[in-house]
Amino acid sequence: TRQHVHIGSNLMAEAKAGYGFLIPHRLEMEIFNAHFPSFELSISRETFGGSRWEYMYDYPIIGMAYWYSNLGSSPYLGDAHALFPYINFPLTPNKPTRLYLRTGVGLGYLTKRFDRLENYKNTAIGSHLNAAVSLSLEVRRRIVERLYISGSITLTHFSNGSMKTPNYGINIPSVYAGIAYKLSKENPYLKRKLLPELYPYEFDGKKFLQLQVGAGMGYKNMDAEIGGSYFVYALYANLLKQVSFKSRVGIGLDASYDGTDRRIIEANSGDYPESFWPVVKTGGNIAWELMVSRVSFVFNIGGYFSG
Repeated sequence: TRQHVHIGSNLMAEAKAGYGFLIPHRLEMEIFNAHFPSFELSISRETFGGSRWEYMYDYPIIGMAYWYSNLGSSPYLGDAHALFPYINFPLTPNKPTRLYLRTGVGLGYLTKRFDRLENYKNTAIGSHLNAAVSLSLEVRRRIVERLYISGSITLTHFSNGSMKTPNYGINIPSVYAGIAYKLSKENPYLKRKLLPELYPYEFDGKKFLQLQVGAGMGYKNMDAEIGGSYFVYALYANLLKQVSFKSRVGIGLDASYDGTDRRIIEANSGDYPESFWPVVKTGGNIAWELMVSRVSFVFNIGGYFSG
């Protein structure tokens, strides 16, 4: 007879409190300089090897977090809220005390933004809605069977990608202490030493090449600087070589056109370029792709050839 194995949820509830400051990376942002608390609530799931990628990445923690800070009660910035999914990658062996690297990307909301009449000193953020990015180095320790404590160093970033200027962005380094409780009895780890059969188009150990081609379009509102709204277009191609079940490395080429460049040239020289070709930027880069289950993260670093 087949033995029934109960699969628990492995859900955890966690609360964190932190203290940090805003980095004044522009002279105009010195007026925001302050130290302030921040708070985070999250619900997460500790993976146990139910899927192959979980074992390959040594059982990471995945979750959803809500973050809040009053940003030092700044009359210009207001309060900040963020909601983001995250993944917590283990960096050390599975012991009662363990080191993790957490990355999260989601949506942020600032209660105050730049306004040329009512809030002209807020050069950091031009819109209420922004992207929110969180990067943490975390130490987590099991106290009893379901209870954990943690400490972390975290960088939180808000930006709208210049969709609405000004957009210097907000960078907040902080230190945190937290407590987490597992809501159900945990599942035993499934240690799959041998990988099962491959899925379609999956890496089979052979060093084949992959060509990735893509295009993107963006939007910029420049009313605060040069006036008007403009589109940005980009094309890219990456040639990547599979080096493991987790990653690919290679090189890339890209070309982009920013509609604001022609206006900036006109403002500086008085001559408006009739064609967009002289302001097209071309560049090259080194590329690295990290594959996590059905999700892939591609990182590029390089420079421009022209533009």
